[in-house]
Amino acid sequence: MSAEKTNSWTIHPEKRVKLIILVILLFIIAALLGGLWWFLRGQYWIETNDAYVSGNIIPVNNQTHGTISKVLVENTEHVQEGQILATLQGSRATIALHQAAAHLGATVRELRRDYAQVTAFQQRVQAKKAELRKLNTNLIRYQKSIASGAVSAIRIEDTENAIHAASAEVAATQAALKGTEAIVAGTTITTNPLTREAVTAYEKTYINWARRIIRAPVAGYIAERTAYPGMMVHPGERLFSVVPLNNLWVVANIKETDMRHVYPGQTVQLTSYYYGNQQHYQGKVLGLLPGAGSAFSILPPENATGNYIHIVERVPVRIALSSGELARHPLRPGLSMIAKIHWQPSASHSVLKPLTVTPVVGYQTPIYADELHEAQRQAVSIIQENS
Repeated sequence: MSAEKTNSWTIHPEKRVKLIILVILLFIIAALLGGLWWFLRGQYWIETNDAYVSGNIIPVNNQTHGTISKVLVENTEHVQEGQILATLQGSRATIALHQAAAHLGATVRELRRDYAQVTAFQQRVQAKKAELRKLNTNLIRYQKSIASGAVSAIRIEDTENAIHAASAEVAATQAALKGTEAIVAGTTITTNPLTREAVTAYEKTYINWARRIIRAPVAGYIAERTAYPGMMVHPGERLFSVVPLNNLWVVANIKETDMRHVYPGQTVQLTSYYYGNQQHYQGKVLGLLPGAGSAFSILPPENATGNYIHIVERVPVRIALSSGELARHPLRPGLSMIAKIHWQPSASHSVLKPLTVTPVVGYQTPIYADELHEAQRQAVSIIQENS
């Protein structure tokens, strides 16, 4: 009974041979299909998992001295372009602005006095010259009358002394006139260098006063908030970061051994696991960074030391993301990606001609555009009030 049961589970030798042959045939077919796929399509894909999402992380730095009085936003909050993020206590800035305005007004009034002095000195020179001509005429008449005894020698001597004194006064007044003309000659109150210097000082102070209000340069999400009420800050300190999520790209680090097939314009299949499963994005190669990643490191390699070990370097490649796909499935800078670049043997595009262009949105900010204009307008108003 046990022998019959054992024989029922035993595969007949002929069937065993057929099964082995079938397995071998299936393996050969699978290998042929895999080879055919690789030959027709697989070899034209370059894949790397050393890729990540990148974007603009825009720092919002403080630009003047002061103490933070109010913080109006928090991390992860979305802000609009020009929205107020924080304010500085403005007493010192206001005092400095009033001082600059007073200096500008005083400069204008001093120049008005200088212009008036030019006229006064000119009139005084004319009066002194007229007096000098009169003294010279009297001296000639006295010299002609001295023989008849009508004029004494003392009068002639006094007249000569008066002529010398009048000549000296004319010279002194002319020198004072030249000194005053050196300040105002060829200018008006508005175009005078002293006025322009005072206006420049006022404009600088006004801009410092205006920038006590810290605004978002572009629209985006707040990150890296380091601003707190009561904290004293100095120019250059980063208080916030603003991250726009509508303009992201992927940086894929490709092995140098595969770079001969990479050029701008190629299509790229990008895969992200950010949403819990495979989420695919369509990208396009825009350009290649002008150097391997190690060339931009803090300590670039120095291969002349004699202990060089060759490793395969990677070259960063910039890949564009579709704005429509980003809107449907938003990403964040720093997320990892899997990039598959498709290349064709017959296609080519010079690596020296990237397709990268600077976008208009997000690469300029208008929040500082009116500061100087408003400062100039107020300076003109101060000049007019003191003119």
